[in-house]
Amino acid sequence: MKSPGPVAAGEALVISLSVVSHGQVGIVNAFLRTIAAHRPANLAEVIFTRNIPEPALDPVDLGYTRLIVIDNPDPKGFGTNHNAAFAHASAPCFCVANPDILLIDDPFGPLLQALEADPDLGLVAPLVLAPDHTVENTARRLYTPAELLMQKLRPRNRQASADWLAGMFLLFRADVYRRIGGFDERFFMYIEDVDICTRLRVAGYKLRQVPEARVIHAAQKRSHRSFTHMRWHLTSMFRYWGTPGFREYRAMLRGESE
Repeated sequence: MKSPGPVAAGEALVISLSVVSHGQVGIVNAFLRTIAAHRPANLAEVIFTRNIPEPALDPVDLGYTRLIVIDNPDPKGFGTNHNAAFAHASAPCFCVANPDILLIDDPFGPLLQALEADPDLGLVAPLVLAPDHTVENTARRLYTPAELLMQKLRPRNRQASADWLAGMFLLFRADVYRRIGGFDERFFMYIEDVDICTRLRVAGYKLRQVPEARVIHAAQKRSHRSFTHMRWHLTSMFRYWGTPGFREYRAMLRGESE
């Protein structure tokens, strides 16, 4: 594998951030206000996708960070939307964020420092906190039925030994995102984060949760309330377990443990 090059931090504008709204303009406005409040030193642009028609964003002063707005003629899935946003991204790092994220401070500095320190890292993520500041379990072991059961019985955030990082806030090297083909658009919603992390690991890249970086996640948990979302979730789970990447990565892990 050819190692990706270093990522310049400091005052360089090296991050494109993609956020998608599904009629969630209110929480996107709140997210953008926290960006405006903290003025992240490395954020070049926010690419905002309206997946369905909705009111315009509130005016917000993002300083040197430019705002790009995409209006979809028809609703698209999670991965398709972020892949389309990536086509507009100009920076060497690409951040995927949920609309229900709030910044506590500037998380990008520690994330970029982690990428600079290890050229084999393709993906980093912050520590994700619930609104009460408890740690959410967003760094997980390989997504299997056994791991799902263990998370129900004994929830744990596997910061030091994660096989995948939850997709509410992910920072990729753009060249790595491009090399592995971005998100698999066959997943309409859910498990895209698991799948892209698996393919990234199979390609020889590492991932890491960086505890010095923190964000708040005001989770919507639609799959817990909606039959349609639950059906999408279950469909994506079984699709993932049938992918070559899942089988290859599970074999890799077994080989490492022998």
